[in-house]
Parts: sequence; structure tokens; C-alpha cells
Amino acid sequence: MRLCSGPGCGRAVPEDIRFCDECKEERGVPVRSDGIRNHSTAYDAELDALRKGTRWQSVRRRVLQRDPFCKRCERSVAEICDHIVPAGVAIAQAQASGRFPHDKWAGYFLRSNLQGLCRPCHYTKTIEDKTHTGPWPDVVETEDRAPKKVWTF
Repeated sequence: MRLCSGPGCGRAVPEDIRFCDECKEERGVPVRSDGIRNHSTAYDAELDALRKGTRWQSVRRRVLQRDPFCKRCERSVAEICDHIVPAGVAIAQAQASGRFPHDKWAGYFLRSNLQGLCRPCHYTKTIEDKTHTGPWPDVVETEDRAPKKVWTF
């Protein structure tokens, strides 16, 4: 058992739970019976397989070439290719848009939703993602606004 992470809350919660039910409700975080939030930052088996694939390695390499320095602190070398909007949410948004009917995982690989981060900033951002409340930005709309490469022949 540990103490709830809610400000000023002294309730006991299990080790794998961050907030008690009362603090979750105050923060606006939906409480489900299984204790998992609606938008999780955790990888499941399918996302883990994507992360190990050659397509991801290629996209990751391009993003780290585009962002050689951390996008948050702008001082350290970027080591991690991070999803701005968590991968599971981005995939769901891309699927719901209907723009990628032949690619179930398109939201995972949208470069407009990726950024290079150093390890300390990635750690901080992961904590921020876990405590995020409210709707996430639309990754498909962000992709539409991103500058496109102009081909000349």
C-alpha cells in the first residue's frame, strides 16, 4: 500500500494505483472497474510489435534526423522518438477519421505526431501524459496542417 498522489490526500491505495477514486473523480479522470484509464500511455502487445518493426525504425530514424535536439529543452541530443499524442489515442483518431482505410496502424506512424526528446524530458512528458485530462489534440488535423514535401521533376 502507498499514499494517494492527490494533493493533500492521505488515503491508502494499492502500489499499482496512483490516485484514489475520490481524487480521480476530482481530476476528471474516468474511473473504470478495472482501474485502467480511458487513454493510457502503456504499450500493449500489438503496439510493442509495431515499435520493433522495420517501418517504425525507418520513421524513428527520420524523426531523429529532423529533430537532432530535444524539442522540449532544446539543449540535449534527442535520443527518443516520442508520440506527442499517445500512440493508442493517435491510432484510434486515425481509424475514426476514415482517411487511412488500408492502414489500421497509420496513426502510429504520423510524423506530425512525433518528436525527438532527450531521456529526462521524455520521462517528464510521460508523467504529464499519464495525468492528462480532457480531450487530446486531433492528430489527423495536425497532419493536414503539416507542411508537405513539394516534388519537382
